[in-house]
Amino acid sequence: MVQVSKLPQAQRLVLAELSGVARRYGNGTDRDAPRDQAVAAVCDVTTDPELLGIQAGVAMADPHGISGPTVELLRAAGADMDVAAQHAAEVRARLESQGTRYDHE
Repeated sequence: MVQVSKLPQAQRLVLAELSGVARRYGNGTDRDAPRDQAVAAVCDVTTDPELLGIQAGVAMADPHGISGPTVELLRAAGADMDVAAQHAAEVRARLESQGTRYDHE
């Protein structure tokens, strides 16, 4: 179990930047950029498989089911997908406990 709030501040800052870059290239304004450019942009933020996995887990827990491209981008950048699956389950459980419903199931 990864508790993001327990990570060192430097890692939390990396995750914040990673979130923005991954979203931009996965589903955002740069979604049509060449794949190697998108992977390079993510890797410029971090190549840490655990941090990439944490962010992939957040994307996997998307209640609207639209973050698949972001998950695939983070996977291509080297995300630890075991960490991603664990973190997705934790995020999903937290969201469901707060009343979030999953549209795409």
